[in-house]
Amino acid sequence: MKELTRRQERRQETIEEILTIAREEMREHGVAGLRLSMIAKRLGIRTPSLYTYFESKDAIYDELFRRGFLEFGQLMAEGPIREGSVREKLLSSIETYMRFAQENPELYQLMFQRPVPGFVPSEESMAVSLDNVAKAQAEFEEIFRSGELESNLPVEEARDLCFALQHGLTELHLANNPDLPVGEGRFGKLTSQSVQLLLDAWRKS
Repeated sequence: MKELTRRQERRQETIEEILTIAREEMREHGVAGLRLSMIAKRLGIRTPSLYTYFESKDAIYDELFRRGFLEFGQLMAEGPIREGSVREKLLSSIETYMRFAQENPELYQLMFQRPVPGFVPSEESMAVSLDNVAKAQAEFEEIFRSGELESNLPVEEARDLCFALQHGLTELHLANNPDLPVGEGRFGKLTSQSVQLLLDAWRKS
């Protein structure tokens, strides 16, 4: 791998600084409240100089969206139990999703909500997002192929139902008890019960 020149290293360092500051600003002022002028001020440069690194504010959002899904995908690959029971796998998946949202609220909002009017992720960034969806579908297909569960729903709809369940619980947990850990609070403690609902509906008789 070709080594970076000092100039290239400094450029990459500045890009990382911009993204770190952007995340801090989004967390403090809301995702849509990001201002290039504030990023520039904190960097000690003029606002137009930011365009040397990102062509627009949406380009910053896009890079954070892409990186967010790369990080989330890694967590989902490492976090959920792969060799346990179906119950353990589903529960671990929901808890990993909820924990990611709690620890990275600005990325979670950018990735799974639509907080910025007019922002559309690039094809490259959407490809990273869709790769996560494809992996989740493959896991559901494997679960139903194993014969442990059965459903009249197409696999895509079963997958989306689980997405909706974990997203809904996460949204309600963040809205009501954002400072409590996963597993506690009015909605955060319902992860196990929600998985049981799915198992009761899909358990093979």
